[in-house]
Amino acid sequence: MVLCSLCGREPAVAKLRYAGVVLCRECFLRYFEERVRRTLDSLGLTHELSGKLVAVATSGGKDSLNTLFLLNKLKEEYDYDILAILIDEGISGYREFKRKALEAFCDKFKISFKVVSMRDSLGYDIDTVAKLSYEGKIDLKPCSVCGVFRRYLVNLEALKAGVDYIATGHNLDDEVQTFIMNFIRGDLASMVREGPFLHEDFPGFIPRFKPLYYVPEKESLIYFMLNGLETPYVECPYAPLSMRYYIRNLINRIEYASPGTKLRILSLKEHLRTIKGKVPSPSLRKCEICGMPTTRRVCRTCEIRMLLSRV
Repeated sequence: MVLCSLCGREPAVAKLRYAGVVLCRECFLRYFEERVRRTLDSLGLTHELSGKLVAVATSGGKDSLNTLFLLNKLKEEYDYDILAILIDEGISGYREFKRKALEAFCDKFKISFKVVSMRDSLGYDIDTVAKLSYEGKIDLKPCSVCGVFRRYLVNLEALKAGVDYIATGHNLDDEVQTFIMNFIRGDLASMVREGPFLHEDFPGFIPRFKPLYYVPEKESLIYFMLNGLETPYVECPYAPLSMRYYIRNLINRIEYASPGTKLRILSLKEHLRTIKGKVPSPSLRKCEICGMPTTRRVCRTCEIRMLLSRV
């Protein structure tokens, strides 16, 4: 039996290869939660959240449910209220199961939640978009439309609910994948802009933060399981169509061969963010159609809707 590297008493349940340690259940949970606390503290949110309403953008998956679980656990200490928002994209064989997981989770922990239908709100669901894409009627992948529509609706519904901050379940792996994708696209502005906290002083834009920013996906899964949380392990059927899917598999293989690779890439990303003020970034303005914040004359959501309406 392998004992915990920290306490030396209890059997280890988690191995952190990049750190060369193994942790027992209690030490791992404490390590995980302290890292999230330090993240919130480093972002200046320890006192800033007091008296505020925080929305958690959740998919019903492990990472967003972990975020919801942790923020619900900390809400008395930090003195804020919490609301879960789920966007139902209309992906059959996937969304209905994750939606039930969120509903059961919120019922168990007495958390207010709101489910928003993408079709009812924007006139289209992702199954419809995928069908049009497969038929060659539009030059758009389901994942790219889904991401744009979901971000739009989370911000819109949070505005309607009077939310002060939005928390998302993005973990370290997500951030590394996004960084590599932006690198491949040559998008330096996004590489230096995206971080654990995004705040734009513009009407209609709600500040958003990522409590799991420094948490590897594997550790998020371990935390989820050790707390007895549940979600059906079904994957979106359109995920393999995205660039992220291939980047994720590639980075995981490199990480296995060279532990700590993801942390080193994130460290590079954080270093590049220090030049943020030196990289030109488009300013926000109101979309001429819907009035939501955008860097374009017409926001990407409205552009896509106009494109779909012509099919």
